[in-house]
Amino acid sequence: MAVAIRLAGADDAAIALAIDPAAATSAHRADWLRRAFAGEQGRGAQMAYLDGRPAGFAVMGRFFSNPFLDLIVTDPRFRRRGVASALLDEIERKHAAEKLFVSTNVSNAIMRALLLARGYLPAGQVDHLDPGDPELFFVRLPR
Repeated sequence: MAVAIRLAGADDAAIALAIDPAAATSAHRADWLRRAFAGEQGRGAQMAYLDGRPAGFAVMGRFFSNPFLDLIVTDPRFRRRGVASALLDEIERKHAAEKLFVSTNVSNAIMRALLLARGYLPAGQVDHLDPGDPELFFVRLPR
């Protein structure tokens, strides 16, 4: 099981839409993904492949002039096989000299545990983005 990471472009949006379960039920999410993969507002995306099959993706943006992981998604069929970790490895390597921010909902215990295990520090909370499910922010300090 080898995970390969590559830069993504607008042509990869359809693959991302097929991977992301939320895009199937949210026109807003699907539109946001198309725009992100097209590089709108300076965003960049990466695709992850597991044994040659599309298995996940990550979208990067900026947060107060710092790199911010906007979204990371693993295809449900490939979870717990190192896809998200491989994407994070690549992102962390690329931004090792900068503060790297990421957020996740309180309800996403898997992502919270992954971030804490990788040395991210709690950086705050924003309420009222998703009703009843606060957004927790984390930071990885420069290495």
